[in-house]
Amino acid sequence: MEFLFCCCFLFCLGVHVYTDIKEMLLYDKVSLALAAVGLLRCFWQGTFSAAVLGSVVLGVMMLVIYYASHGGLGEGDVKLAPVLGLWLGWQQGLVCLLLAFVSGALYGALLWLLGKAQSHSALPFGPFLCGGGIAAYFYGAKLVAWYCQYI
Repeated sequence: MEFLFCCCFLFCLGVHVYTDIKEMLLYDKVSLALAAVGLLRCFWQGTFSAAVLGSVVLGVMMLVIYYASHGGLGEGDVKLAPVLGLWLGWQQGLVCLLLAFVSGALYGALLWLLGKAQSHSALPFGPFLCGGGIAAYFYGAKLVAWYCQYI
């Protein structure tokens, strides 16, 4: 059953990557479908409380960043974060956000250094968020364990 959940997760995130690159939009219908399947998955696995905590933590963090950035972050990104929290839980969700923000910043800096973007150019953040979500889904527990051994 986890294979089917994984396929749905990857398909929906793939749709988000495509639409955000092409249209700078993350569709609510895709996020809602991903949330519905994520809820079904957490009931199936018995991880409902961890999923809700992950959703709340990622949602609050993205809302704070959204309001602090004065529109620098899209609403679709803010809506996608709690959905990823349902799938990943709070620890792997934080790994997702860290990977997304670091990779997005590196990409933006590279574009700026190459003269292909201005300092205030809009970049779609969804692909980085989705990439961070995929990496955290497959490797997040290992990354958290690796990090915790150094604390």
